[in-house]
Order: sequence, then structure tokens, then C-alpha cells
Amino acid sequence: MKIAVYYYSKGGSTKKLAEAVAEAAGVKARTVDEPLEGPYELMFIGGAPYIASQVDPHLRDFVKKLTAEDVKEVAVFSASNWKMSIERQIEHDLADPEIKVFDRGYTARGHMGGINKKHPTPEECAEAAEYAKKVIAALSQDQ
Repeated sequence: MKIAVYYYSKGGSTKKLAEAVAEAAGVKARTVDEPLEGPYELMFIGGAPYIASQVDPHLRDFVKKLTAEDVKEVAVFSASNWKMSIERQIEHDLADPEIKVFDRGYTARGHMGGINKKHPTPEECAEAAEYAKKVIAALSQDQ
């Protein structure tokens, strides 16, 4: 199964989670500014809610450009000061209805300024890695 991990991170919280997810998947974490090297059967997409609880335009633009030729299924992870998932926003922003969204995402606390500076914790990164392994196992069974 060809897998990718793409993310957008302003403060580093999502980057930490992306690296944990990528390590569990056996791939390199890539920012949304890097080119696609697909097609992929599974793409993990990571980000965070920012102003007005919206994902950053960089991530939104990346997601809107994805097609079913690029990726068959996406799984979402996020870091948020208040543990707010971005899964529904990503699902909404996918322009190609043929791209499936894995039914559950993973959200960890992230830091914002001086708040939650210790997040994501090593335990939260381990949970993100476990989430990745579960998604891969579930999709492997479906094939």
C-alpha cells in the first residue's frame, strides 16, 4: 500500500504528530508545500484549527486540489489547543467526491503561544502513531 503523510504546521505541534504518524507508516512526513509523489492509496493529512477555528489556507488549498487520481482515501489528524478536530473541514474541502475519508481522525492538544507548551506530549505522539497503525491495518483488511 502506498502511503503518504502531508501536514501544515505553524507552531510545530502538528509537525510532531506528523513525524510520529509517518514513522509508524514507514514514510517521510511532508509539508503541504512539497509536491505529491503519488498516486497514494492512503494519505494522512494533518493540520490545526487557527483563526475562527478554520484550517490554514495553505492546507485548505492543498486539500481542494486533491483528486481521486492522487489519493484513494485520507485519514485526518490534528493538534489543537482546545482539542478541536479538523476532520469535517478536510472532508468538506475535498473537491473530488471519490476520495474516501477514514471514519475517525485523531486529535491531540497542541500549544498556542504560552498555552499547553508541553503538547503534544510523547504519549500523544505515541497515540498518533497507534492511530496510524490502526488505520493502515483496517484498510489493509479491506483490500
